Amino acid sequence: MPSINKLLIVLFIAITLIPVASCKKNDVGGKAEIHAIIFHGATPIIGTTTLYVKFNATSQPSNPLTDFDLKVSGEPDDNHVHIENLRPGNYYCYALAFDSVAMMPVHGGIATTIKWSERKQTKDVELQTTN
Repeated sequence: MPSINKLLIVLFIAITLIPVASCKKNDVGGKAEIHAIIFHGATPIIGTTTLYVKFNATSQPSNPLTDFDLKVSGEPDDNHVHIENLRPGNYYCYALAFDSVAMMPVHGGIATTIKWSERKQTKDVELQTTN
């Protein structure tokens, strides 16, 4: 028959590990939001922008147009894209847009982190593009 001390140790470990194992990061289902403001040089891009988001990433994937976890489109009359319902974690955002002033397609990306303290906030991120 196992000793009471061994049972207490097993119980303590189980209670300690269950909350840690259930914490989700780098995913949707949270209350944070990234407010990605798209620029080409100093000019904000106004118009539909497609944003490809890679979860748990601190650098650009080898092909951000095929290796992504979430695809979000911005509004036609805004210079930003909202990525909603995120959890704390690392995200790489890659934008495809059209600069209506320079009359050319542009693209670019940025890595960002939502910290635990930002889990219920909107985070502004300036995403710079090139042609």
